[in-house]
Amino acid sequence: MKRYTAILALALAAAPALAVFEDWQVGIRPNAMAGCYTAVADDIEGVRWNPSGLSGLSGWQAVGYGKRLWGIRGLINSTLTVGRGIGRWGGAAVSLQQVGSDLAKDQNVILSHGFALTDQLSFGYNLNLYRVWQERFESAATGGIDIGLMARVYRKWRVGAFGHNLNHPSLGRLRQYDLPSGVAAGVAYEPFPGILGGAELSKDAGQITRYKVGCEFALLPERVKLRAGLLNEGQLTLYAAGVGVRVGGAMVGYAFEGGHSALNGTHQAGLGFWW
Repeated sequence: MKRYTAILALALAAAPALAVFEDWQVGIRPNAMAGCYTAVADDIEGVRWNPSGLSGLSGWQAVGYGKRLWGIRGLINSTLTVGRGIGRWGGAAVSLQQVGSDLAKDQNVILSHGFALTDQLSFGYNLNLYRVWQERFESAATGGIDIGLMARVYRKWRVGAFGHNLNHPSLGRLRQYDLPSGVAAGVAYEPFPGILGGAELSKDAGQITRYKVGCEFALLPERVKLRAGLLNEGQLTLYAAGVGVRVGGAMVGYAFEGGHSALNGTHQAGLGFWW
């Protein structure tokens, strides 16, 4: 237990921006594109990036992820998301997440809904429930609200906007935790089927602006897709890459995020199903 305490303290010292629920945005496709996903989101992974993308869901989709943050043993992010299309009402999903170690855990439940306002414009929202547990201070809970928009422009272009925790939630009594809140806006361009690129910027409250670019290339249409991206945040530039393989109604994916001067890279694996 003392060993995990020391490791966790070292990790937090090396990344002071990491607070409760800081690693809530996950996904093989978006993380492999360095988080450049606000205008790309068009599947179940859009729940945590732009819920308006759920408007195009058809049938059921489910995806689960697991990653060990910065390669630190015992510091695990586990996420499961399940959703389905609901006809003219768009699509709905529920996402469950737990991040942490034996000493502290962040737990998150998202109820998500996205639907089309017009043929070119869609809207989505999340209702978030947060619970944080720490060995010494027990637990506390609160809620948040997200809103997302996405518009298709000139067929090959999409623009998207996302606001996270717009009610600025916080939790705790003896020590107050402000949960991450912020906005993101981006653009995506698909010149040909299977080739996709995008750029976006995002800003969390009290943090500097992040600039992201990402791309996706279908090596085999609807089968194998390669992804890469860059994220810049002041003097810090991170890179990401990954691959997704789909066979029938099953998907296996991998994403790597690296480039931090003080921390190891993060490997993420995912498994999804469509039916």
